[in-house]
Amino acid sequence: MDPRTALAVGLGAGLGALCLARPDVVLRLSAFGATTPDRTGQYGDDGPASTRATWVVRALGALCLAVAAYLAVA
Repeated sequence: MDPRTALAVGLGAGLGALCLARPDVVLRLSAFGATTPDRTGQYGDDGPASTRATWVVRALGALCLAVAAYLAVA
């Protein structure tokens, strides 16, 4: 396995594991999880992410792990 493929496998597995283990953190770090367009509230007072958004992040995490596993085997 060349170094680029090994790096892709490592990064894909890490990102997939993060998405599966902590989807709320991934949503907070991305613009996808923003619930309100205005910036008038206090910092950190936004509510939890929707259940649908967390399942989308988990599905993307599983996809990342699947691609990483495919690259590792191929």
